[in-house]
Order: sequence, then structure tokens, then C-alpha cells
Amino acid sequence: MPMSVSAGEAATQLRARGHDPHDITPLKGGAWSTVFAFREAGRDYVVRFHDRRDDLEKDRFAQRWVSEPLRTPRIVEIGDLPQGAYGISERVSGTPIDDLDRAGMREVLPPLFAAMDAMREADLAGTRGFGLWHGNGAGDHASWRDTLVREDAPGERAAQRARLAASRIGAAEFDAALARMHQLLPSCPEERHLVHNDLLYFNVLTDGHGVVLLDWGASIFGDFLYDVALLTFWWPWYAKRWGDIDIRREVERHYAAIDLRIPAFRERLRCCELDIGISHIAYQAGREEWDNARWTAARTLALARATLDVS
Repeated sequence: MPMSVSAGEAATQLRARGHDPHDITPLKGGAWSTVFAFREAGRDYVVRFHDRRDDLEKDRFAQRWVSEPLRTPRIVEIGDLPQGAYGISERVSGTPIDDLDRAGMREVLPPLFAAMDAMREADLAGTRGFGLWHGNGAGDHASWRDTLVREDAPGERAAQRARLAASRIGAAEFDAALARMHQLLPSCPEERHLVHNDLLYFNVLTDGHGVVLLDWGASIFGDFLYDVALLTFWWPWYAKRWGDIDIRREVERHYAAIDLRIPAFRERLRCCELDIGISHIAYQAGREEWDNARWTAARTLALARATLDVS
């Protein structure tokens, strides 16, 4: 759960660190942080109170990849607290893409794809490893295969399965998806790209000049198609809002337009989709989000059984 911080406590913490905050306003936070907007010396800022400083350091590290198509708020300060950490960034404005209607989403797809292209082409010099990376630029795994099936940390998958098997969700969908992933692994290349891994959930804003990406805490190094898979996996969740947009077809059209040919596109995309599925079944069940976990389990099993032409 996010750190419990009131507006008054936020002001006290900021003043204790030499700031003079005004107009402190709560903002929608994430699963791990409590967020406030404030003004200081005529400028607008955001402060996040987080139980993991590493996530804030990742936001600062990600600023090395900022470009015109790939924008993210500038971190101006990070500090420790007794129960976690805080991070102050310049405030950016915009509408979360989750709130867009069909017309708005169609309009934002080109700049969103441009940001994804910029991540695919990002220079990863000074970083290492695969999978979830940290504020020092180091990933948790030695290979992309290990990231997907956790062969270097088998206890992690075993623990996920054990918890699911003992829950009201069960492990059948998890087992089917993981078995299908093993079949698809030979098609997955050991390539390292920057992957945001959180392009929904109110982490992407559109401001009329493109998109702004927030919160790099979930970012990984690996196959760039993982960000595509995040969209294709969750798109049916937004069916009432964007249902007439075939997001996979739109991605394929974009890649054709820039003449990007992707070996084993279908196999790689499906393997990423299934990893997203089994990870989220376990996550949602662990939080006792049973309706969400049932939806995710059904979606994951459908993809495990579907032909590679279906997304």
C-alpha cells in the first residue's frame, strides 16, 4: 500500500527540508506512492512519498533518454525519510490516455508509437542485465529467457504458483500459460532495449504536443515488444472505450510504415503477453482483487490457447 501521508504532513516534510510549499493539493497516486502538487517560488512541482527510493532513482536515471518524442518529468530532488523516501519533480500537465475516448486515442497513437520507437532506439550504455532494473542501471537477470521464465530464480515462479493454487483462483491458467511460454522461448532473441512496462494505469499523459511518460518504477530491459504486449493484452479491458481500434493492427501498420521488420513477431509478442498475464494473475490474487484476477486468468488462458494470429 502507498505510504500514508496527509497534505499537512507533506508540507511539514517539505519545510523540514528547506522548501516553502504553497497550495498543496493531493493528486491521484499509484499503487506504491502518495502524491501531492505544490507551488514554490512561482513554479509548479509534484512530490511523491514512496516506500521504495529505488523507484524514484529510476525516474532520475531515465532522464538520460529524454528526447522530443520521449519526455518525462525532470526530477529535482530525492531524499530519505524514516519510512521511505520522497521525490520532487517538475509538474507536467496533460490528460491520461486512459481517459481518452476513441477519437482521442486514435489521435494519440502516433506520438505514443514515436515514444516507443525512441525507447527501442535508446542508448543503453552504462546499464547491464535484463528484466527489472534499478536506480544504478543494473537489471535483475542475466538473460531475457531468465526474465521470462525465471530459470535463474525458480523459487519465484514456484512461490507464485503455490499462492495461486491455494487461492480461489487456482493455478490452471498459470500452468497453461507458462507451458506455452516454454514452447515460444526459442523464438525470443536475447536483445536489450528500454521498456517502460507501464504505459497504461494513468502513467502516460497527452498534452497536445505529444506524450509524457510518468513513473519508470516498473521499467525493464529486454524485448521492446513487451510494451506492445502490454497494450494488446489489456486492450479488451478498455473495450467500451476503445473497442473499435485494433491496436495490434495499428502497431503492425506503424512498423510497416517505418520499414521495421521484426523476426518472429507473433511468437515474441505472445510470449510477452503470457508473461504479463501470469504475473498479473499472481499480483491481483495476492491483493485479493478477485474479480480482476478472474478476468486476467481468463484472458491469459485464452491467449495460451489461441493461434498466434489472435491478440
